[in-house]
Amino acid sequence: MKISDASQLSALDRRPAERSPKPNQSGFQQVFENILDQATTDNNASSAGVHSAPPPPLTINTMEPLHSAAGVQAMERFIDSLEDYQKGLENPQYHLRDLEPALERLEKEHGRLSRWANDSSSDNPLKRIMREGLVTATLEMNRFRSGAYC
Repeated sequence: MKISDASQLSALDRRPAERSPKPNQSGFQQVFENILDQATTDNNASSAGVHSAPPPPLTINTMEPLHSAAGVQAMERFIDSLEDYQKGLENPQYHLRDLEPALERLEKEHGRLSRWANDSSSDNPLKRIMREGLVTATLEMNRFRSGAYC
């Protein structure tokens, strides 16, 4: 769509529509809409002034504390998942689709351990062992996903 007259754009009202609280809204919904309205009015007011950098996005860190006991526990869970996967591969009664839950658990524990290994200090004695285990698991996951066992 082509707009030929730019003055039509400035005539548009850019204020947010007034929202009246609905009688059956929950307390959360009312608070959420109040904050949203406040943010849009603040945004409109600041758009005429100086722009500042937006705040960094909020993140939730779900990692365990970085101490040796947590590292050992992460490594044990990882090794357990790797052993479950290995037992499934050894069993001739298993079909590849039966290995999917073991592979998913291995991938989950791989992710946890890799985050832990990346955030741990370089002088951590487990770090080298963790890296070797992660490489082994990555190769196995890639083999399975690529169809090498079909």
